[in-house]
Amino acid sequence: MRKRSLLFNADECIGCFACEVACKQEHDIPEGEFWIRISRIGPTKKGGKLTMSFAAHRCRHCGKPPCMSACPVDAISKRSDGIVLFSEELCIGCKACIEACPFGAPQYNSEKDIVRACTLCVERMDQGLKPSCVHHCPTNALYLGD
Repeated sequence: MRKRSLLFNADECIGCFACEVACKQEHDIPEGEFWIRISRIGPTKKGGKLTMSFAAHRCRHCGKPPCMSACPVDAISKRSDGIVLFSEELCIGCKACIEACPFGAPQYNSEKDIVRACTLCVERMDQGLKPSCVHHCPTNALYLGD
């Protein structure tokens, strides 16, 4: 089975934040919690001209997720297609996964006292649809890959 991953092409990103908004709306994510974050780099001078670029910070759905091995209650699992999922029912909010992740992907939700991260919109994917952030990206800077 193919392993799915969210890919980002920085050359195509215009910093519109449509992906952030789409993700928050799709999953009812509160203020301060982000499953995908776009950060601005610059402006920097290249060849005498000012340029601006952007970076996407999100769950990488790692091959061997350090967050999963750090979780003391097995609240994090990995599907056969590579999607890493956090169980809200099993999570005890200890934040060990946050410390273990080198990408800062797991996000603590203080209202629910749990940690969550990007699900790659697994419900949409199971219906043959693209993740919401990919669907709403106007420049195709985000795309689903293997």
